[in-house]
Amino acid sequence: METATRTAALQLGLSQRQVQRMTRAGRLAHRDIAGRTLVSSRSVLAASRSRGRGRPWEENTVRAACELLECGETTAMSGSQRSRLRARLRELSVDALAHQVLGARVSLWRATAASPPSIGDGDGSLTATGSSVHVAVTASADDLARQWRLINDATGQTVLVELDTTATAVVTDIALYAYGDERSSSAARERLLRRQKTLM
Repeated sequence: METATRTAALQLGLSQRQVQRMTRAGRLAHRDIAGRTLVSSRSVLAASRSRGRGRPWEENTVRAACELLECGETTAMSGSQRSRLRARLRELSVDALAHQVLGARVSLWRATAASPPSIGDGDGSLTATGSSVHVAVTASADDLARQWRLINDATGQTVLVELDTTATAVVTDIALYAYGDERSSSAARERLLRRQKTLM
């Protein structure tokens, strides 16, 4: 489903201008039709679950944070930078973590009849319509979409996160937290909180 920017603004507690800025920055999936911007309802839900403040993290910081959460170590940073990031990750809310990691790295896609059968199966996360959400982490969303024969669609069931990392389980959990239904979002949130607690 899609909604007008005015409705999205009301749902997010923001001004219509702020929602328009979020669409231009790539933080909300949208389509422009006849001079009107329609925002993906799934993107609005994800934006409500991934609120944060401050400057966006650099790519290297995002990669290091995901690696620290997944395996407790990272080669993307060293010394005091890694220690500061580890301490920050222990205190960071899941909303703020999703805000920093997902940022403008997410795009929504729809499977076609030519897509591999496993794409339609999803990750077991149901949406409000009862259909599955499939999350994939890739260095190039366009290349993977071409390979899987996906169509860029703001109402699609496939969530591609464009991030070059080996910590795909953490990024998948963050995407499920933001884009999944209540049950899968809650389960992903609990997994992320457990990972944050185990950081030393």
